[in-house]
Amino acid sequence: MEETIRQSILYLRDVLKLSFYQIQDRTGISRKRASRIYRGSCPGKKQKRDFILDPYRPLIAEWFKEHPTLKAQQVHGWLRTRGVEVSYPTVARYTRGFRKKVPKVYHPLTFLSGEEAQVDWCFIRHPQLGRLYGFVYLLSYSRYLFAHVFARSSFEFFIEGHLMAFSASGGIPFGIRYDNLATVVLKRRPEVQYNPRFLEFSRHYNIEIRLCNPGAGNEKGRVERAIRTLRGTFFNTMENYSSLKAFNHALHEWVDNKNQTVHRATERRPAELFQEEKLRPLPEKPWNNVLIHPPDKTTKTAMMIFDTNSYSVPDYLVGRSLSIHATPETVLIYDGANRVASHPRSFERGRQFINPLHRTYGKLSGKAKMERIHAVIQALHPVLSDFLNRNQACGEDPQKTAYEIFKLMKSHSRGMLTSVASECLMKKSPRLRTFLSYLHREPIEAEHVHPQKGELLRISYQPRGLEAYDD
Repeated sequence: MEETIRQSILYLRDVLKLSFYQIQDRTGISRKRASRIYRGSCPGKKQKRDFILDPYRPLIAEWFKEHPTLKAQQVHGWLRTRGVEVSYPTVARYTRGFRKKVPKVYHPLTFLSGEEAQVDWCFIRHPQLGRLYGFVYLLSYSRYLFAHVFARSSFEFFIEGHLMAFSASGGIPFGIRYDNLATVVLKRRPEVQYNPRFLEFSRHYNIEIRLCNPGAGNEKGRVERAIRTLRGTFFNTMENYSSLKAFNHALHEWVDNKNQTVHRATERRPAELFQEEKLRPLPEKPWNNVLIHPPDKTTKTAMMIFDTNSYSVPDYLVGRSLSIHATPETVLIYDGANRVASHPRSFERGRQFINPLHRTYGKLSGKAKMERIHAVIQALHPVLSDFLNRNQACGEDPQKTAYEIFKLMKSHSRGMLTSVASECLMKKSPRLRTFLSYLHREPIEAEHVHPQKGELLRISYQPRGLEAYDD
């Protein structure tokens, strides 16, 4: 059959002078295969060509038999010393079949109680919240698990995850194992260089830093397995939680349930084995988890830019170089050693946060000042905006109400004022008098009401003796 095909192609090509495209249309054989057949190749098999190293194949095979872990560079050197002129890439390609990976044996790791914990990040793409970062901490002996999701993975959040895990477990292991996280180790070669800020943290808690060898993920396989379980179970339901707080609340419940479930390897519940963990007690002085950024100048509008958001500072500091001290919850702004501003930290992008107390409004007219204060108080929180709108619907002056709230910011936090406004809305009494009563403040003096007939206020009363009641 193959010979018949070959003769047909030779006839069509040599006698009829057909092209290979025409031969393909006529015979149904692809033009490339027809070309190979015409040139004398085997129809179904590519002809093997001689290789420059074929004469030395027995010698190379003997070398690999004696030394199974030989490298191509070593074989190239040995051939060159024997007078074989051949390039290194040629040797590397030729010896690829000899250089088979030797199967590795992985022995199960055992740990003493309280000896070690394993830590790693996992990255999550939430449909509403965007990219999130899961901090996972697992005690190697008991498999006791802790996990929390953050909006960032920078240094202060990495440390916050440790602090939360220490608090949840009530103690500290002797060592913690990491892979090559930039927050832990800056580089491995020629020698290990640790992140100095993390070294300071580890000294505070007297923790031994244990690094995995490059490419040896099995050395922290227990936390890797926990992350794989999280991805395959809980994280599949992340779309059910529209806020980070709700997401973490559900995650902590899932982790608590996991710690009460019998583990497949130990055949015991991690919460039960956790009672045997010999953790060291926490130090009396906790770590101050503040990340200090280098000083930077304010904008011309007296704002400091951090994480693409703008945070206000007092007007008199415009153009000054101030430093930001960031915690996972707050943005603190310092002028030298003096704190000049504090804002709740936002993880949105391009937002602007202004504290009304930072603005003097000295060059504005009284009316413009009241309008500006009203706009600022409205922008502080949606609850305050709703309160002022309903305050106006009740017949009160919302600008005057906003001004009174503005003055209260000197002695009360933004959260307290927002809470009071929310309480007033729940009571369906969005009035300034109600607002001030919750803060135990004297209400604004009400206007005196006088009747049209003043004589009605002159009431005479004749006292009566007690004997009148005997009847």
